[in-house]
Amino acid sequence: MRHVLLYMLIFFLFTSCQREEELQATVGRGYLSLASLAVSNVGIVSVNTRAVNAELAVEIEKEDGTSVVSYEAGTAEASAKIELEAGKYVLKAHTSNYGQTWDESAKGEPVFYKEQPFTIVAEKVNYLTVSVPMINIGVRLVLPEGFSEWFNGYSFSARIGERCVILRNGETAYYALSGEGKEPVELSYSLSATNVDGESLNKEGNCTGILSGVVYEITYSFASRSFILR
Repeated sequence: MRHVLLYMLIFFLFTSCQREEELQATVGRGYLSLASLAVSNVGIVSVNTRAVNAELAVEIEKEDGTSVVSYEAGTAEASAKIELEAGKYVLKAHTSNYGQTWDESAKGEPVFYKEQPFTIVAEKVNYLTVSVPMINIGVRLVLPEGFSEWFNGYSFSARIGERCVILRNGETAYYALSGEGKEPVELSYSLSATNVDGESLNKEGNCTGILSGVVYEITYSFASRSFILR
């Protein structure tokens, strides 16, 4: 009988200690340290990738959407340890142009945005790594060397959805996507030019399955005084 009582006492003590540890983990204050906060590499269809340097704004909300703290883009405090009550949160990181729109005369800019949930445990530090992707689409015109020697002038336009932008060689236009940016869309484009013989030429094309986070390069080459899409 003594052994039974002893085992029961040990069991209750173990259970009590376990509950106390769980309570301590969810009550009190802990810390968030942004071990890494950076934008993701942007894909180029040619197909290279390049790093994009962008300052990111940071917002931290509770799980129910209540705002806790926010830092403007480039604020040094965001890189320090952030003291928070124990619980569940969502970190939102984005470039300062998030939510901005551009008309057809403007080329726009790359926009980066990411939501990442995390948990704070009392008396502990959560080292969070966040990679923030580009959420819009880029279209860049790339003409071959010597193009101006064969052609007197040209006009290039690219359309995604309702947005149609006129581009010069080397320029990039950015297009926002509706919804979550995961639905494939179509890119259509047209290049018109007049060669040195006075002949007007036109080349149209389209590309389906366009997704966010990529800069699509429209590249042309030419044979004699005409041009082809590569």
